[in-house]
Amino acid sequence: MDFSLTDEQRALTELGAQIFKDLSPLERLKAVEQSESGWDQTLWAELAKAGLLAASLPEEYGGSGGGFLDLCLLLQEQGRRAAMVPLVPTLAGAALPLVRFGSKAQKDRWLRDVAAGKTILSAALTEPGADPREPVTRATPDGAGFRLTGVKSGVPVAHAAAAVVVPARTPDGRVVVFLVDPKAAGVTLERQRPMNWEPQFRMRLADVKVGADAVLGPLDQGAAVLDWIVDRVTVALCAQASGVGAEALRLTAEYASNRKQFDKPIAMFQAVGQRMADTFIDNQAVNLTMLQAASRLADELPSPKEVAIAKFWAADGGNRIGHTALHIHGGISIDVDYPVHRYFLWLKTIENTLGAATPQLVRLGERMAAEG
Repeated sequence: MDFSLTDEQRALTELGAQIFKDLSPLERLKAVEQSESGWDQTLWAELAKAGLLAASLPEEYGGSGGGFLDLCLLLQEQGRRAAMVPLVPTLAGAALPLVRFGSKAQKDRWLRDVAAGKTILSAALTEPGADPREPVTRATPDGAGFRLTGVKSGVPVAHAAAAVVVPARTPDGRVVVFLVDPKAAGVTLERQRPMNWEPQFRMRLADVKVGADAVLGPLDQGAAVLDWIVDRVTVALCAQASGVGAEALRLTAEYASNRKQFDKPIAMFQAVGQRMADTFIDNQAVNLTMLQAASRLADELPSPKEVAIAKFWAADGGNRIGHTALHIHGGISIDVDYPVHRYFLWLKTIENTLGAATPQLVRLGERMAAEG
């Protein structure tokens, strides 16, 4: 597979890198993490102004006509700066599913405002103790609509979202995906504190009434819709991990080259050098498996194995990258005024979102067994 970028993709990457670099200095990151909103609205507005929020959306809705791979390239640059903006939930979790499965009314309602940076969306894919592809939230038929009851956890920026993608299961066992207003009657949001300070919420649904117009995609194909969404959010997280790992590696190499013991840079010590080499290989694996999965998903090719492999490397390789960064930096790595700890926390958060390394191997093994 050819991973060469087009001229447009290179321009997108360069512009995104410059904006994230200019607007995400260390002091700004700390201020955003401690703010009530928990995400950088100024940076979001600049990304919209530069057309980057629209890069993966169709031209008819104010986009640039790109696709999922374009989004992943932007997410890599976000990861390099550990910038707190809701690109994954808004674009991978909701906007691209709307492009693929939404009705004309649903697209008209949200996509143009997403491209312009005026609307935030999110996706509630995680439930306590449940596989993201097997939701236990109940969707009980009620006239032409449904009533939703259940608990979702780790829902990003739900407090700022105009709508949240909510998978649920009907009494006859079918999966249905809904677009739910987080301010609707019966919805309760409780703030959670993940390791990387992303604003996440426990979303409690107590007999929440939704109409037939809230269903995303064909009513009888909800499981396929949910698989489509989970695959793309998973690989979007891998794209973030690729950028986070690359910057953690760069910071660690720089530190090891400048930190001296016995009048020599510690990078010259064999044990340090070997560990840095292993970390470089891990990050290359994270990046290449992500690109393979993202490229296939962008072309709508069946990719269950590629998605599982990419998330395995983001989780397993990302874990080693994060720990290597901390260990080589030594005591300074736990100083919150020094940037490297932030990359470790992002890698750990990504590792444990939508399945860590072992669940990916189980899924991969089941797929290989099924294929004989």
